[in-house]
Amino acid sequence: MKSLRLALVLALLSTCGLAAWAQDAAVRIRTDAVVDTRIPIAVPSFGCTPGLEAIAKEMTEVVRFDLEITGLFLILPTEHQPASFTGFTDDPTKIDFDAWRATKMEHLTYGYVTEEGDKLTVQCRLFDMVSTTQEIGQLLSAERKYPRLIAHRFSQEIIRLIDGVAGIGTSEICFSAGASGTKEIYVADYDGANMTQVTNHKSISIGPRFSPDGRRIAYLSYKDRYPFLYVFDRSTGKSTPLSKHVGLNASPAWAPDAKTLALTLSKDGNTEIYVTNADGSNSKRLTQDRASDTSPSFSPDGHQIAFVSDRSGRPQIFAMNADGSNVRRLSYQGGSSYDPVWSPDGKSIAYVAERPGDGLEIYVMDADGKNSRRLTDSQGSNESPTWSADSRHVAFASTRSGKSEIWAITLATGQWFRLMSLGISCQGPSWGPRAN
Repeated sequence: MKSLRLALVLALLSTCGLAAWAQDAAVRIRTDAVVDTRIPIAVPSFGCTPGLEAIAKEMTEVVRFDLEITGLFLILPTEHQPASFTGFTDDPTKIDFDAWRATKMEHLTYGYVTEEGDKLTVQCRLFDMVSTTQEIGQLLSAERKYPRLIAHRFSQEIIRLIDGVAGIGTSEICFSAGASGTKEIYVADYDGANMTQVTNHKSISIGPRFSPDGRRIAYLSYKDRYPFLYVFDRSTGKSTPLSKHVGLNASPAWAPDAKTLALTLSKDGNTEIYVTNADGSNSKRLTQDRASDTSPSFSPDGHQIAFVSDRSGRPQIFAMNADGSNVRRLSYQGGSSYDPVWSPDGKSIAYVAERPGDGLEIYVMDADGKNSRRLTDSQGSNESPTWSADSRHVAFASTRSGKSEIWAITLATGQWFRLMSLGISCQGPSWGPRAN
């Protein structure tokens, strides 16, 4: 059956840019009769003590990227900064606010980097240019090898202040990667930096899923010859078995409390959805249908599970209560649908659809199945959607550049961008929570 085929295949494998700048940035840019509602913000280069110029530049680039991809901000190009600006000093009272106000920016960021021993300390400030008042004032520190973390924390707070929902700067993505015949599980910052290999099974390990607290990763591996499920504990560096039943063990999905998981098993002769404790105990079957039921995903409140079933013919997205009751179909757009994943805000479900004449594309629909719409653009094969913690972005694996890499799309703008270009083939991303 096709849903089972997809589960096995996944197991084995798995812009808009800035608009032209207006002279008066306070006037929202209108392009093709669409008003640009992004908030004008200036993000000048961080100042620093001598010897830290490269670090200050990197931090500035991180903040700019974090803000730009939200779709909320219109960042002042460097060439439009005040001609009198030659860099920040360690004294923010010396900022020429009149010059910056003339750029018609609504907000101005300020950063100044110092070093003591192996620690970086950064003054991080945000100013409202209308009232020239400070909106954010933070003194952030980190080890010298983690300058990006400071920048991510700053941008995350800027986004929270402006929009009410924090950004995703401190979040990570786990994924499988490697050459043909060998795949391991990796973790990287959401923008691809600081990539770390977390398994070393010298086998095929795929389909990782972050726990809600980011401390553990459930995944499928052939390290013990057969496709079994394991949980990797990031604090200890150890993997323990989750499910080693005869037959298919696949598609682990964490419940919001991180104490239980839903998964797909065929131990009873048919692919069904089960729930189990995080240590693999107390397995309980939820679906009771002769069709193939796969790919579970919990709603953020833990009360519902979306899944794939071919009980209506072709594989489609269904939902049920967390106890297996009240099964109903959600996807109706034609073709086949796979791999549902609930948004953290509970409002939407992203999934993969394969319609006649199209390849694998990423779609999103309301949680009740209404308003289905395509996100990707028929370039390459697009699979394994996963949501950012702020529900603003959907990341996915795509071959649009020739090899499988991790891309993302900002829902508010339709802007898509490559999150990771790591020189290796990457599949099955799972976007984790923000760091505490």
